[in-house]
Amino acid sequence: MKDSSSNVWLDQIVDFVGEYRRSTPGYSPRELADNLQQRFLLTEDTAWRLTELIQQETSLGKLGLAAIELNLTFNCNLTCEYCFVHRKSPTDRMSFETAKKAVDLLIEKAAFSSIIITLIGGEPLLEYELIKKIVPYAEEAAGKGGLQVTWALTTNGTLIDEDILKFFAQHKINAMISIDGGPKTHDRYRVTRSGEGSWAKIAQLIPTIKKYQPWLGARMTVSTEAIDTMREDFHHIVNLGINQLIIAPAQGETLWDKGQIEKYGLNLMDILQDYHKLKQQGVPIFIEEFEQDENNHPGWGCRAGSTSLAIAPNGEVSPCSKLLGLTNESGRYVVGNVNTEINFELLEPFQNPLSRQPSHCKACSRTCAGGCYAVNFEQTGDHFRASEENCLFWVVCQEAKRISKIIAAGKLAPFI
Repeated sequence: MKDSSSNVWLDQIVDFVGEYRRSTPGYSPRELADNLQQRFLLTEDTAWRLTELIQQETSLGKLGLAAIELNLTFNCNLTCEYCFVHRKSPTDRMSFETAKKAVDLLIEKAAFSSIIITLIGGEPLLEYELIKKIVPYAEEAAGKGGLQVTWALTTNGTLIDEDILKFFAQHKINAMISIDGGPKTHDRYRVTRSGEGSWAKIAQLIPTIKKYQPWLGARMTVSTEAIDTMREDFHHIVNLGINQLIIAPAQGETLWDKGQIEKYGLNLMDILQDYHKLKQQGVPIFIEEFEQDENNHPGWGCRAGSTSLAIAPNGEVSPCSKLLGLTNESGRYVVGNVNTEINFELLEPFQNPLSRQPSHCKACSRTCAGGCYAVNFEQTGDHFRASEENCLFWVVCQEAKRISKIIAAGKLAPFI
């Protein structure tokens, strides 16, 4: 009787894990372990050991994908100094055949009923003719496999026109605009090859974009030169009609010092206060970082190389697009090419990142996600070792979440 009960219990765990993986694309090991612990009354240690076994079982040639990033080109019509693509060339263009093979790979390895395809670059709209071919191909191929495609696209916005917007609306492609603030801040780095700023053109296009995509998201990248104007730049973006915003520091080989990070954190707190006041006034705005619970950390590592892959214009495969943008070949971590062959076993470190967690991180009182793999490599030479800069930015983000939750609960009024 005891053995029978144990078998039923194990079958329930297996069924739960299978359903959880199918219904939660890009899930983190930490979230799975927490769910196992709560649902089946496991100890924390047992839940973790079980999760690690599940991660090992689903790796090494058993890759289950939820998403791919198609780098349609490494070329761009702007020359942003902080861009993660360090080497740009007009010859770095993805062919239709390469794009099809990348989509076929995603469909073949799909572990979930819904898959995500992100169109990225460089500037992806330089390859709009390719987009018009690959979107219907992917939708048809996914449909035959019983899959649904969700599209995302990141663009500098300067090449958008109504024909593009109509196509995007038809295929439900959500565009996210890169805009760093007001004209002075934005045009400091985001300039054309002739040195002209791009803010005015984007600002002029936003009303047209919102006709076709009423809820519009943007990424606000904060350079060290823009720390003092962060709050002002935030309001510039909101006044343009942007609804959803990602605010993030420009990180790379050049390090921020502690004073700059502290100032960034203080200014982010000012933006947080303004954000809650705008919401109270009924302004349609959403910043995910301010809406998350600081206790719900995603686990060590991200989905790159685990449930998501990035494809370079020439077909090279890497865990993520930011890695492909590096100049160091070890940093780029290319595991093959969709046009030839891919060694999925090389992805094992990214499928089981917890096994690469540095000892000092295991002992840390602030549980984090381990930083961005690309930034880690640029700053420490190791994809899985975060720099002190990354640790400090993590603390800033966690404090923002904590304070935001207090304000949202009505326990602290936004400062006047």
